[in-house]
Amino acid sequence: MTREDVFPKLRAMIADSLAVDEADVTLQSRLIDDLGADSLDFVDLVFAIEKAFGVKIREADLNFLARLDFSSPTVMKDGFLTAETLDTLLPLMPALGNVPDRARVTPGELFSLLIVESLCLMVERHLDGSRR
Repeated sequence: MTREDVFPKLRAMIADSLAVDEADVTLQSRLIDDLGADSLDFVDLVFAIEKAFGVKIREADLNFLARLDFSSPTVMKDGFLTAETLDTLLPLMPALGNVPDRARVTPGELFSLLIVESLCLMVERHLDGSRR
């Protein structure tokens, strides 16, 4: 299944779950800041994704940010995320590629960088894995 197949289904689910207009849901829409998602909305979205795409979303798929050890010098330096950490997160969070200054990304900014494309990538990864 390609992005062209995944995104329309995902867009409809997100619009329904978050009670927003489907036209407002783009790949670059920030789930929290633009669309108003909260933690309960993420739970609803996971169930909807699992049902619609026939995949099993593990808790780890959505908790990758919570698992970061912000006390580690490999994760944080001088209050900002290290380049190594950002490089690790980039495949899951494509919005990181658009931040104005990658050397000044704080942990608090990460959640606002979760975009619809992040969910598409998660679904695509699971679908690719289920074909192997």
